[in-house]
Amino acid sequence: MTETSVATRLPTWPAWVVCLLAAMIEGFDIQSMGVAAPRMLPALGLTPGQAGWAFSASLIGLMVGASLGGAIADRIGRRPVLVASVAAFGLFSLATAVTGDITSLLIVRVLTGLGLGGAMPMLIALASERASPARKATMVALIACGMPLGGALAGLVARTPMALADWRTIFLVGGLAPLVVAPLLRLVLPVGRPDRGQAKAGDAARALFGPGRWPATLCLWVSYALVALTLHLLLNWLPTLLVARGLPPSSASGVAALFNLGGAAGGLAFGLVVDRLGARWPLLAGFAGLAAVLVALAVAADGGAIAALAFAGGFLLMGGQFTLYGLGPLYYPAAVRGTGVGAAIAASRVGSILGPLAAASLIGGGAGGAAVVGALVPVVVAAGVAAGLLTLVARPSAAST
Repeated sequence: MTETSVATRLPTWPAWVVCLLAAMIEGFDIQSMGVAAPRMLPALGLTPGQAGWAFSASLIGLMVGASLGGAIADRIGRRPVLVASVAAFGLFSLATAVTGDITSLLIVRVLTGLGLGGAMPMLIALASERASPARKATMVALIACGMPLGGALAGLVARTPMALADWRTIFLVGGLAPLVVAPLLRLVLPVGRPDRGQAKAGDAARALFGPGRWPATLCLWVSYALVALTLHLLLNWLPTLLVARGLPPSSASGVAALFNLGGAAGGLAFGLVVDRLGARWPLLAGFAGLAAVLVALAVAADGGAIAALAFAGGFLLMGGQFTLYGLGPLYYPAAVRGTGVGAAIAASRVGSILGPLAAASLIGGGAGGAAVVGALVPVVVAAGVAAGLLTLVARPSAAST
């Protein structure tokens, strides 16, 4: 069966809905540490350095899970890897709620990350393979938008009386939801297995680093990593930084929700624009605008201005990230697409790990919120350069067009 024939058989609406739900659940769990932190860190007696490792622990698991999950899916199919990943991060999110010290917290969050890491590459690959050529960016963005929507939901849950009284409520909600959705994924999704006859020994290495392919891989890895560094620093530390600047915890959680809602809106808007105009200019304009927003956010003092800038920052940052997600599958043939996308997601997890740790180091050294946010500006500029080079020097795979 050819890739074209598979791609043109679009899934029914239940399949799109459960994929969106799975992405929302992943976004909820990734944001959960950030919104729980203002109460969780004092309750567990964590120092800023320990908090940085706690934020990054699941991201270490994410990096490993993305690499292994993509390669395994190219052999056994997308659906079984996705279902197992969603169930795993549900179970270990529940376990997060019963941790009582830094050691058990780190172990549980690494295991949570293993499940999270296997999920997103599968969702991106499934969405790209089954969308029409004219709607690939939009459909990948639609599924990926589930992540900031889930993150926004985590911010709203954090403002409920139960969560304000006990931070564990956030992880209980984030753990039960995946266990409900996992069986639905098994029920409505196709297996998503490429034709085994296409795969040969060494195909993955050639697809990633072969002649004419390595520029795409390099640009994807650099841009994914720098965008993820920026995103996860803000997801994990923004509520804590705002509380330190005098905002009450409930208001800081609301700003986190706005950041994620802006991301969902930006993802859809960028997807629609990219499907019509191409990726280059939307990416360059988006990253330039994001750098300006971060400069303004670093010096903003008014609560309303902070909220508006957080929404704009999420809009531009996640709009750029989801555009890159949509581009990634196009550079790898179907037989190794899970490997290619998984490797790019794994590269992004390196940035995800470094972001919270960098913030912890800056804060531990006495830096304030303005300095931490301002330090992201050159990172965003570098990400924009890598994304622009991707559209200039790399060519999509012939099997993807």
